[in-house]
Amino acid sequence: MNEINVSPLFDVLVSPRWADQDSMGHINHVQYFRYLEQARVQWLIDSGFGNSGDANNLSGLIVAAIGLNYRKEWHHDKLLRAKAWAVHIGNSSFRLLHRLYSEDGSELVAEGEITLVCIDAEHRPIPIGHNERSQLHACALS
Repeated sequence: MNEINVSPLFDVLVSPRWADQDSMGHINHVQYFRYLEQARVQWLIDSGFGNSGDANNLSGLIVAAIGLNYRKEWHHDKLLRAKAWAVHIGNSSFRLLHRLYSEDGSELVAEGEITLVCIDAEHRPIPIGHNERSQLHACALS
């Protein structure tokens, strides 16, 4: 999969905190999930994903699965760039490739996938809305 020619769903800078380090002086592994969550939430706010007025009455998204492979040690005084692309779009769920890079994008720090499920107010899966599906397809890797 080559994401170079496909715009990401989001491209968000995150700032690791000093407290995010572990006793070995590098960012603790669990913090990377928080950085990606922060970027996803910012994407949802900025894009209006789920607020398109589609009749499916999207209430939210839940995480069904998540994984991450660590590629490079990182420290609190350096920004990270979080990006994601759609790699699978189903009926009510979609899977994203999510990555953390150095601020300039030259170093891959961590990468993995997340599966998100669209749910209604009673937390039942619902079909992805037309506008949301279009947004995902625009940032899908083939």
